[in-house]
Amino acid sequence: MKASFISAGFNEEMCRYSLFDNSKGNVYEPYSTFNQIKSRTEEPYIIFCHQDIRIDQGHDFNHLLSNLEELEHIDPTWAVVGNAGYNDRYEAVVRITDLNRTPNYTGEFPQKVHSLDENFLVIKTSASVKCSSQLNGFHFYAPDLCLNTIKKGYSYYVTDFHIKHLSGGTLSSDFWRILSRFKEHWNSSFYYCHIKTMTGIDVFLSRNYLIRKIFSKASVINFIMRRKHLFIFLRQIRF
Repeated sequence: MKASFISAGFNEEMCRYSLFDNSKGNVYEPYSTFNQIKSRTEEPYIIFCHQDIRIDQGHDFNHLLSNLEELEHIDPTWAVVGNAGYNDRYEAVVRITDLNRTPNYTGEFPQKVHSLDENFLVIKTSASVKCSSQLNGFHFYAPDLCLNTIKKGYSYYVTDFHIKHLSGGTLSSDFWRILSRFKEHWNSSFYYCHIKTMTGIDVFLSRNYLIRKIFSKASVINFIMRRKHLFIFLRQIRF
């Protein structure tokens, strides 16, 4: 992974690399690890990514930097950028080559989204966004970071930075346990919030028990998704 970054111009004169080695056990989990990185970083951007990505699809350091500068001009309130997520029309906005042969998005970039995948994230240091200190584990840290971004008044996007991901993604045994904790933590912050993750999971958050119960049903989700005007309306009442 590092060799592919360096070949694409992310050399050690321009970038500082931090390795978190879990090869002998899960010593570092993403929530607290990202917060540690953020607390000691003076560089303008943090790239927080999986080790199974390769920068070998034609885009390089200058391309990413140009994209970030363009985004700063378009929307100075951006805080996080990724390569895959869902926009408010629930279209998958993706710029990636992976084992799932995920179709790449054919619309415009950068594209504002309501969720991001965790394989590749770029965070603007000055935005001062962090993961929730109450959560931990190896899932949902990107949605958590995104929701904390919203709470601070910032936004997040998918940009045109094409990379290769050597995994199609897996749901480990603790996926559902972490999802449950994620919901418990975030329910009280929203009246209605619908997140579609890149794993295909629909997450509904609400401080109202009845709303949570109704929107936990697949039939309700399908009903809403078939009526674009309805789910666009519902996204406007997030808080």
